[in-house]
Amino acid sequence: MDLPISIGRAYDDLANDPKYRHFVRIPDRIIQCIDYFGIACDHTAVRAKLHTYYLFIGIVDDAIDSGRIDTGKLILDYLSNPDPEFNEEVRRSSVRLMTELLKFHISDRIYPVMMDRLRRLYEEVISERAANSIDSYIGHRECVGALTAELSFLLIHSGLSEDNDGLCEFMKQVGAIGCLIDSLIDLNKDRRLGLLAFQPGMIDYSKLIVSILRKGVRVSLRHPRLYGLFFRAVIDNMRDPFRAERTFPRTPFTADRKDEAASVA
Repeated sequence: MDLPISIGRAYDDLANDPKYRHFVRIPDRIIQCIDYFGIACDHTAVRAKLHTYYLFIGIVDDAIDSGRIDTGKLILDYLSNPDPEFNEEVRRSSVRLMTELLKFHISDRIYPVMMDRLRRLYEEVISERAANSIDSYIGHRECVGALTAELSFLLIHSGLSEDNDGLCEFMKQVGAIGCLIDSLIDLNKDRRLGLLAFQPGMIDYSKLIVSILRKGVRVSLRHPRLYGLFFRAVIDNMRDPFRAERTFPRTPFTADRKDEAASVA
């Protein structure tokens, strides 16, 4: 990308922030999966797209976890204009900055599909926060993970050597499992912070664990050569020090538009 120097520096600062380390490691794992499926691609170009996308996801996730649940609506508003812009307001907001940078990687051909999936993702995030049972919660979390992965596939699809629906389906399955694992790690903390619309008990935790194991074993049996990759990803996620330190109060269903994004300075 041919970016203004100040924008490039802001992007690098965010990418090097340890808070988002887990997210910026995801592209290399996806590339390993692409190679496993025997699909040729320009690794550098695909990695650049995925790096921007997953850094975007990490920053948006952080904003939503901080109580700014309407971040998704703001992003959809920003994306209504497909042309990237970098004014002073953009420079002050990490969410806005990453949204504008993401536009660079979305071609005109896939823009409508990406917007449709992003709208569905936002709806699922809202519904997840309002889920009043573990069964509903698990369903929404799976959809969030699958849609997040599908969006990444759409972003890199044109750079792959062949149209491989199997890779897309695989990525969606892994994305859904990853989202459930995130939930298991964070569920107790989210409960204490009042971020859930229900109070999970032991049976709820058991249901979540069984769902993870059932889906995880199914994927691992189909792709045993990737078991080590899955295991490292889970350990990386569990060792994330920032999720362990997350103690700030958050309001799950309301947000102040005036405080829509954090500074990148």
